[in-house]
Amino acid sequence: MPVYSPMLSQVPAEKLGEALLQSVEYGGFPQDDDVVSASVPVSALPKLLEVVGKAKENTKNEIRQISREAASDVDGWIEQARRLQDDIKRSQDTAKEIVQQAEHGKTIAARVEDVVSKVGLLNTEIEYNDSLARVIEQLRNISTVLDSAQEAAVHGHVIHALERLEDVDSAFKTLGPFETTRAVGVLRAKEDQLRKAIVETLTESWHGLIAVDNTNHKISLKETIEREAVVNINSTVEALAKLNLLDSFISRFSRDLDRIIVSPRLVMGKDNVVEAFQISGDDIQLAGKVNNGSVKLALEDIQSIAEFLSTRLPPSVAIPLSSKLVPAIATRLVNNLLVPAVPTSTNGVPAFQETLSYVLGLVEYLDELGWSGQSRLTEWVDKSAEIWLAKQKEAAIAKVQTQFPKRVGDKKSVERVETQVVSKGDALHAGRDEQEDDWGVEWDEEEPVKDAEESSTQPVEEEDMSAWGEEEDVLPPPEKPQEVAGAEKPVDGEDADDWGADWDEDGGPKSPISATPSKLAETPKVNGKPAAQKPPKEQEVTLRETYTVTAMPDSIIEIILQVLADVQTLNSPELVKSAIAPASGGLFAVPSLLLAMYRATAAIHYSKDAAGNMLIYNDCQRLSDRLRILLQEQAEKDSASSLPRHLQPSVRLKPKLEADIKTIDGFGKRAYGREMESQRQILRDHLEDAQGFQGCTNVPFATVCDDAIATTFDRIGDVKRQWQNVLSHSALLQSLGSLVSTALTKFINDVEDMTDIAEDESKKLNGYCVSLSTLAQHFQTTDANGEFQYLGEILDGSLADIKYLWTDGELKLEMEAEEVVGLIEALFAPNIKRHGLSTLLNDLLQREEDRIPFDILINGQFLRTTVDEFLTKNGINAETTLDVEYTRALVPPLNVTSFEHDDWVSAVDVLSQTSPAGAWATGGNVQNDQERIVSASYDGLIRVWNTSGDVMATSEAPNNGGRITSLKAVKWLSDKKVVAAGMDNTVRVYKYDDDARTLSTSLELFSHRWGVEDVAVHGPSSRILSASSDTTISLFSSNAKENPVAPSNLLPNSTAASNKRQKLLKPDRTVPARGALTTLTGHSSPVSSVIFKPDDATVAYSASQDHTLKTWDLPTAQCVDTRTTGHSLLSLCAIPSRNLLATGTSARHITLVDPRASATQISVMTLRGHKNAVVSIDTDPSSEYNIVSGSHDGTVQIWDLRNVSTGGQVGEGQQGESVHTIHRQGHSGPAKGHGEGVKVFGVCWDRDVGIVSAGEDKRVQINRALGS
Repeated sequence: MPVYSPMLSQVPAEKLGEALLQSVEYGGFPQDDDVVSASVPVSALPKLLEVVGKAKENTKNEIRQISREAASDVDGWIEQARRLQDDIKRSQDTAKEIVQQAEHGKTIAARVEDVVSKVGLLNTEIEYNDSLARVIEQLRNISTVLDSAQEAAVHGHVIHALERLEDVDSAFKTLGPFETTRAVGVLRAKEDQLRKAIVETLTESWHGLIAVDNTNHKISLKETIEREAVVNINSTVEALAKLNLLDSFISRFSRDLDRIIVSPRLVMGKDNVVEAFQISGDDIQLAGKVNNGSVKLALEDIQSIAEFLSTRLPPSVAIPLSSKLVPAIATRLVNNLLVPAVPTSTNGVPAFQETLSYVLGLVEYLDELGWSGQSRLTEWVDKSAEIWLAKQKEAAIAKVQTQFPKRVGDKKSVERVETQVVSKGDALHAGRDEQEDDWGVEWDEEEPVKDAEESSTQPVEEEDMSAWGEEEDVLPPPEKPQEVAGAEKPVDGEDADDWGADWDEDGGPKSPISATPSKLAETPKVNGKPAAQKPPKEQEVTLRETYTVTAMPDSIIEIILQVLADVQTLNSPELVKSAIAPASGGLFAVPSLLLAMYRATAAIHYSKDAAGNMLIYNDCQRLSDRLRILLQEQAEKDSASSLPRHLQPSVRLKPKLEADIKTIDGFGKRAYGREMESQRQILRDHLEDAQGFQGCTNVPFATVCDDAIATTFDRIGDVKRQWQNVLSHSALLQSLGSLVSTALTKFINDVEDMTDIAEDESKKLNGYCVSLSTLAQHFQTTDANGEFQYLGEILDGSLADIKYLWTDGELKLEMEAEEVVGLIEALFAPNIKRHGLSTLLNDLLQREEDRIPFDILINGQFLRTTVDEFLTKNGINAETTLDVEYTRALVPPLNVTSFEHDDWVSAVDVLSQTSPAGAWATGGNVQNDQERIVSASYDGLIRVWNTSGDVMATSEAPNNGGRITSLKAVKWLSDKKVVAAGMDNTVRVYKYDDDARTLSTSLELFSHRWGVEDVAVHGPSSRILSASSDTTISLFSSNAKENPVAPSNLLPNSTAASNKRQKLLKPDRTVPARGALTTLTGHSSPVSSVIFKPDDATVAYSASQDHTLKTWDLPTAQCVDTRTTGHSLLSLCAIPSRNLLATGTSARHITLVDPRASATQISVMTLRGHKNAVVSIDTDPSSEYNIVSGSHDGTVQIWDLRNVSTGGQVGEGQQGESVHTIHRQGHSGPAKGHGEGVKVFGVCWDRDVGIVSAGEDKRVQINRALGS
């Protein structure tokens, strides 16, 4: 196949040769395009060789000409070279001579060195001989001195002997290396032997001067003793001091003195008496017993001992002795005399004050002697008030402990009186409008309303407390919507007896309490009836009832009253200046301690009584009543009290006692609740023996079912007998009514659960219903009573009767449709086809169309299985009380719309009335239905959209020298400003004009060397945070004037190439460039995300690929906390209501971290479900439990923090699963790890707009729940 090529130009050979020569000689490139593109044919080669040959010959000729012209110069060079060779030869000869001389010098030097070493050896020998002679002379002198010392010691001159020994020690130190020789060792042995002899002599002298007689409990102190010479105590002390033995001798004497004299005087013996002592001359000796055990006498005796020692011993002994003896004396005084002398009542305060003055007197005397160690006594006196207060607290608590076993068995009946104002419109008047003077109505109507309100704060034992009418401390609101509704349905006859059933949450019947009318506000009547449009009548009603309590509440109140009396006494003119008076304020802590002790030990002491828990409840009510009365009375007394305000009981006690009252009330309610739940469980167990009453007509199951009903009757009777002498009448009936309600509910549920009921079983069950209904004559009507009566009628009725009860009766108010349907299906054959049955079933199964979906939470966790499976999975006992919560379910968000882009979309943010930027906007500029969405793209542009998908504004291309750099983050700073950043290392602030639809750069911020991964903004402070791949975080201000000058090396025109491009672009305006306020360093890998703390803009959090989450203090630019995880962190958001940070990881899960310093673990919760890295997280603005996350697996997942279980791995906390998954538009099915080109890069959750996400599919997608 022919090859076509462009036509080559033909150039003369001469021209080609010339170009070739120019290239060889000068390295020049042909300028003629024809020559450059010309081909070299074979025919031109001879011509080219000819040209080259001519050039070669010309060059040779030039060289020859130059050589001829320079011939004379060459001759001169040759002559110089010859002379140079001669010089080199002479230098070589000289060098040889130098080497020979050097070798000869080495030989001479070796000989000299040998001679010098021999001379040095001789000098050393001479010096050694001289030193040896000198040492021998010194040893002779030392031997002489030792002999002199020995002579002095023999004649009793101990001090002189010790001085000589000191001279010997000094002489030994001058011997140098000869100190270890054998001769020196012999002399040292002689010295040691002499020293031991002197020590023995001194010891004997010390024991003679200070004689301790253990047998006669006597100590003698002498100034001199007779030996071979007179021995003086001063010389002995001086000698012992020189030998460093004085301190050990004084310590031994201190122990002997304490054992023989001090301890017997201050410590009681086995006969509970102390010893007396007497001082006679130089002797001090025990003598008999002390009849007077007062502190004053003991202090006087201690002063006598100190005086005896100070006068008989020299100061060199007495003062060191005091530092050892006085602390021991002080300890014994405090433990054995002073502490027992602390009074337990204010009557002993004057005497105790006098005792303190005596102690200070002793301390002052010891100070005059110059003694030490008495600081313990001074400190005790200074802390005497604290010691007295501590003893008062101990005494009060001990009194409660002592009285508890005795007083808990001392029972008595008390009466509660309560006055309330009721109006004509109250349910209390239901059925009594025409008999205003007849107040024989049932009370307790308003108490359940009050307890229903309290149930929100005390979920535990809620059912038990709801019907309890014992809390008279908080009056119910005078008007409640429920009560008004009840008042609008006046009833009479036998219906009037059942009015309380609608109000009792515990299902217990109400019993009447005597009510006495006291005051009646008359209103005009028309025909004997209240006139219309008139305000309701008001009447003050006094309620009275009795119940049984122990003597413990009154005993505790008596102790508290005594404490208050002590406060008053200590601040009286007689004692206000005493040392104990400052402790009076501390007595106000005693009541709380007493109540705490009561709560801690009550269960033990009350357990001996069959109705112990009920007694605890009654006592707690009694105690809280007395405490409230005490506060009221004390407030009246304090109004006329002369005490300072900070010492008035009504001021100091009120906050503490109010809290204690709530605690004691809760303690009593819990005891009541425990007892009620225990009895309920017993009743349920009795009925559980019937095994659902299946086969209740068959032997032997019929007997078992009969026994179950009978034991239930007996148990309720036993409980009534236990409680009737303890509880008030109304409380007894309510409690028993609650138990009856439990039994009836259990029976109803068992019957409703029966799948098939034969005719004989129906009659048998109806008989049980009749038997159980007889309990109504003993107890109040319960919530389940109506349902129970209807159950009996259904069991004994026909289909027509059931239809009538449903359509014309009130069956639908008592039972659910499903319950009735189940009973019908169980009672009647399924093949019965009657019009009445069809009509009834259709009516029962009719449902409303508009229903609100909801989820059930048990103990804060979603119920996704049956209750039994939930209990088994979480290890919860079936008898445990559960906290059940109904919450509106999160409706799956639907795809609303999406916006197309030209390139990948990296980030989105929303501006609305409820968004952070909308809240920061001034003047409410963000209007409803005018929400805006801003998106950042990999094409380097940001766009502002409305929710319809219209582009409102597009930013201009950044001035990056013509390069397109991707954007990675964008945020609304306000309704007028947008912040964006990306791979060009620059953070930009844009000005947005919604009216003009423009988006222009107003500020460029420089601090990073690599790309910016994320930005965070805080509108009120105009602060911006940026996280970069260069491992740093920078803090900027959106106001250009607040930022410093930008670093010149980071500006785009800092290089020559960039400068050239900038000149080519020639921008028509200048954008301010600024630097960072602060740069935060500490991460070791790229920083992925950064946020401000929601409630404190001076704190920031950052997440990095170095596996750490750091907390920053922005004013100081310091890292204050670091939490290290096991994976790279890629995204971050705050959940302020839970004090948690949610961070997405490269390991495909979300880790919830508690950043507080008190947190005990790093990972509180781990959310698993994504199949690729989690790169974006946001919170639900309308719920504190929901978060949304975007991942590279192409999905957006919604999480509920309550949808958790126990963690599967150590350190990961609880495990959570997503509740909904949002796929990208056009993609569905399970997510795949690689994302299939639909990776999600950013997600934002707004209350008004919904969930906005963006990603690799070049779309901004909006999802929102239907109807939200």
